[in-house]
Amino acid sequence: MKILLIDPPKGGWWLLYDTIMPNLGLAYLASYLREYCRYDVDIEIIDCDANGISWSDLEKIISREEPEIVGVSAITCNIHLAYKLCKLVKENSPKTLTVVGGPHSTFLPGEVLSECPQIDVVVRGEGEETFRELVEKYYESGRLKPVKGVSLRVNGRVKHYPDRELIKPLDKIPPPAWDMLPMSKYRLSAWGSKVIMYISSRGCPYRCTFCSEWVFWRGVWRPHTAERIVRDIIELREKYGKSIIWFGDDTFNISRERTIKFCKLILEYGVNVNWGIEARVDLLYRDRDIIGLMKEAGLFWTLIGIESQFDRDLKEFKKNISTSMIEDVVKVLREHDIIVQGMFIVGTPDDSEETILAKADYALKLDLDFAIFTPLTPLPGTILHDWAKRSGLLKVYDYSKYDFAHAVMDTKYLSYRQVQKLMVECYKRFYFKPFRTLRKMLSLNKFRRAVYWHFLKKFLF
Repeated sequence: MKILLIDPPKGGWWLLYDTIMPNLGLAYLASYLREYCRYDVDIEIIDCDANGISWSDLEKIISREEPEIVGVSAITCNIHLAYKLCKLVKENSPKTLTVVGGPHSTFLPGEVLSECPQIDVVVRGEGEETFRELVEKYYESGRLKPVKGVSLRVNGRVKHYPDRELIKPLDKIPPPAWDMLPMSKYRLSAWGSKVIMYISSRGCPYRCTFCSEWVFWRGVWRPHTAERIVRDIIELREKYGKSIIWFGDDTFNISRERTIKFCKLILEYGVNVNWGIEARVDLLYRDRDIIGLMKEAGLFWTLIGIESQFDRDLKEFKKNISTSMIEDVVKVLREHDIIVQGMFIVGTPDDSEETILAKADYALKLDLDFAIFTPLTPLPGTILHDWAKRSGLLKVYDYSKYDFAHAVMDTKYLSYRQVQKLMVECYKRFYFKPFRTLRKMLSLNKFRRAVYWHFLKKFLF
C-alpha cells in the first residue's frame, strides 16, 4: 500500500518570506505508522515548498504513483489548498482515498466535507492513532471503514463518529520521521539551515479567548519527558547538524520542574545547542529565578504574548497577566541578554486609531528586540469566533485571509480596512527607527545582530 502525506505548495508568510519549516504533523503520522501499523505500508512525505515542487509537478507525481491513500493537514488559512490538492488527486487517481486533518477540519468537519466532495474522510483532533486504524482497516478491506475520530459521508449525509482518546503518555509517539524529510532544505531567516522546529509538548491548559489550540487539544497539556527531549535534540544535532532548536509548543514553560530538568540534562551531556521558545508571561514571572539556568543551557530567544498595553484587554482575553508583570519579565530577560519578541493584537472591539498605534509605542517603551502586530482573527473553534459572528463585526469570510496578516473584523470605531492600515503603521513606527536599528545591529549578541543585518539587507536590496 502506497501512502503519500503531502504538504502542498503554499509560499511563505510575508514576515518570514524565506523561511521553510517542516510539517511536523505529517512527520509524526509517518513515524507512528512506521512504528505501530500491523501491515507493510510504503509511506512517503512530499514537502512541496522545501523541494520546489509545483502544482504541475505534484499532478505528475500523483498520476505516476497512483497511491492508495493521500493525507493532508491544513490550518484555516490553507484549507483551500487542501481542497485543491484533493481535487487534483481525484482527477489523476480517482480510486485514491483522500484524508484531511488539522485544526480547521477538526472544528468544521461537516463544512469541509460539504464544500469539497473530493475529500473522503476527515480525521478530527490528534491524528496518529486514528490514521493508523483507518489505514489498517482500508488495507484489510480495500474500503473506507469508520473508526473513532473521523467524519465521513454515509448514504449522502455527513456522519461524525465519537472522538478518539488522546495518546498518553506522549512519549509513546516516536520522534518525527526526520529521515523522510529534506532536512538540509529547512531554514529560518538570518540563521539558515542550522535551525529546525521541534515540539516538546502538546496542548495548553489556559483559555485565551482568541486561541484555538487549547480547544483542539481539549485543554490538556501533555509533555514529553526531559530525557526524551534531550535524546531527540542530540540526534538533531549530531545526525542533521541542527544547532538551533525552535520549540513549536503552544506553551513551553508550563512545568517548572521539567524546564529545570531539561536544562540540567543539556548541561550535563554538554549538548551544544541554542534554543528559542514561546512562553507565557505569568510562568516566566514565576520562574524568574531560573532564567539564568535557561540561558546557560542555551535559551537565546523568547516569544511572549503581550497582546495589549491595557490591563482591561488582557482581562478580556483571559491572559491571566498584567502590564506590570509584562514589564518585570521583559526586564529580567533583557538582564540575561535573551532576545525578547513580543506579540500584539490589533483590532480588538474597543480599538481606535489611538489605541492601536499606542501598542507600537508600548513595544518601543519596553525596548523589545522584535514586535509582531497581528489582527484579531476569529479562528473557528475559538470563543472569539462565535462572538464575532453574533456581534456583526466580522466582515471577511474568506478563510485564506485568516493568516494573521489580514484584518477581517471591524472594531466599534474602525473598519477592518482601517485596522489593516494601522497594523502596517505599527510596524513602521516600531522598526523605522534608525538609531535604534543601528544599536541592535551593533549588539554583542550574535543572534540579535544577525537578524537585524539580515532584514536590513533584504529591505535595501
